[in-house]
Amino acid sequence: MEDRKGYFNHNSLRFDCNPCFDNKFHKQDIILECGFRPQDAFFEIDDGQVEEGQEFVLDRLKIDTTCLNKPLVKIEFSSLIIFEAEDEEGPEHEVEVDLLFKLIRICSGEKECLQEWQYLYEIDVENSIDELEVEMSQPFTVTFCDRPCSGCCEYIMEVKGIDFEGEFDDLRVVKPNLSAIATGFCDNKF
Repeated sequence: MEDRKGYFNHNSLRFDCNPCFDNKFHKQDIILECGFRPQDAFFEIDDGQVEEGQEFVLDRLKIDTTCLNKPLVKIEFSSLIIFEAEDEEGPEHEVEVDLLFKLIRICSGEKECLQEWQYLYEIDVENSIDELEVEMSQPFTVTFCDRPCSGCCEYIMEVKGIDFEGEFDDLRVVKPNLSAIATGFCDNKF
């Protein structure tokens, strides 16, 4: 590997390939934080219709990057989306679930939506069936890299119902899990 000495690769785990370490072992600070108040989201359903305007906080975490130089925070979120719905009316049958997930950061009292992700499940059937029944359980996961200023920040994952078609028996987002790994960029001053 002598020909690779001094080669810089962000994905490298070898210290002799990273100029930040200058061929000397250096302990790099890494912080791991997990969500501390995960809550399942149970959408209210009235006579088969999902009620409009429902929004839930799924999980949150706080991370203090004060000790890190130029912090880099990787956020990971996972959950399970479960629903049961049917459509019995007309020659055309449709079931749709449209959810919006939002990652929010609060640092120094300032709230900012960092990223939004859409979950969309839609099925349309045009034939002579009597009804369409859907029972679904799907994982939903996202990752996001953030470069906040050093300090203490809170990250929050929310979900909001956008649009629904069909007659629902159940709609929920369960087992939310939010976690963060943070590290700082080295500054070649070792």
